[in-house]
Amino acid sequence: MSENPEIFKIITDYFSGEISEGDKQILDEWLKDASNKKEFKAYAKANFLYIAEPDYKVETKGKVISLFNRNFLKIAAIFVLLLAVGVIWKLNIPKTSAPSTEFISIAVNGDYKVFENSSQQKFLTDTDDVKLASLENGTLRLLKNTTTNNLTINVPNGKNLKVLLTDGTEILLNAGTEIGFNSNFVKDHSRKINLKGQAFFEVAKDKSNPFYVITDQFTTKVLGTKFNISSYKNENEAFVNLVEGKIEVSGTKIPTQKILAPGQKISFSPEIKTPVVEAAKPNQDMDWLNKEIAFENNTTDEVLSKIERVYGLQIVRNRVEVENFHFSGTFKIENLDQITNTLQILLNCKIQKDGSKLILISKN
Repeated sequence: MSENPEIFKIITDYFSGEISEGDKQILDEWLKDASNKKEFKAYAKANFLYIAEPDYKVETKGKVISLFNRNFLKIAAIFVLLLAVGVIWKLNIPKTSAPSTEFISIAVNGDYKVFENSSQQKFLTDTDDVKLASLENGTLRLLKNTTTNNLTINVPNGKNLKVLLTDGTEILLNAGTEIGFNSNFVKDHSRKINLKGQAFFEVAKDKSNPFYVITDQFTTKVLGTKFNISSYKNENEAFVNLVEGKIEVSGTKIPTQKILAPGQKISFSPEIKTPVVEAAKPNQDMDWLNKEIAFENNTTDEVLSKIERVYGLQIVRNRVEVENFHFSGTFKIENLDQITNTLQILLNCKIQKDGSKLILISKN
């Protein structure tokens, strides 16, 4: 029996519908322990299944009223037991109207669920408890179903995620990225994904259902190929670079559709009136796939913004006036200290790490 008698009061409040938000969090933490889950079910069965007794009656205004017949009581008993088991999973996946800035978040029709631990298997369900996807070991696997839910997958700064679609397509999502699509993915003879951020696609071939990736700047159409798209809202340049196969890129800035061959890239930025096709720079454009962080003639703001996104850090300038320079270089992602040491020299300041913050301190 638990050494914390307060927990049983909280469980009682839960079943009576009087549990507070603070107590919900306490119960959620308590249920993460396997032995506590077992104790929870036993306590629930012993204390909340009394209605399973067929002769239970209550006296109201001098009359004895039978609350439930025998068959209904059996159904009620089963329902409460299922509730006791099911609440364990539901409490462990918090719901919110906005994505988390720390953990993988997935919205079903706008209702976000936060997955704090992506290594243990958890299921994503809709309001009808239909399983839509499973998340385990950093991989989200979509499950075939006939629902028409709108799904949004949000990957915060400092995280990556692999997504396996029901058609066999594999998507690698970089930090600070969001994609959206319908749970009935293959629909109206097409497959459509909305993208904000950066992702690498390995699209399963299906000529009868072309694959579209839609960003704010352009739309990419494929039949089966490997390619990388970057379209971050706070970055000046958006681009597509093709690794294998063939893609067709269209958009408001493109007078005619552009067909890319492997090794080619097309870029979009406010300064470019008409995007042109050029040779790709895979070491820079797809650095994240090699667990690297690369810069090529990037400004100070671009460098600091990319560091924030890749490492999930907040950079505090602390009234430091940094010189605007253009920086090039490639580092292994794990070598954050090497990057900060280089920046200290270039920016003529000290950089101090404090939890999830990098603080720039003036040397003067």
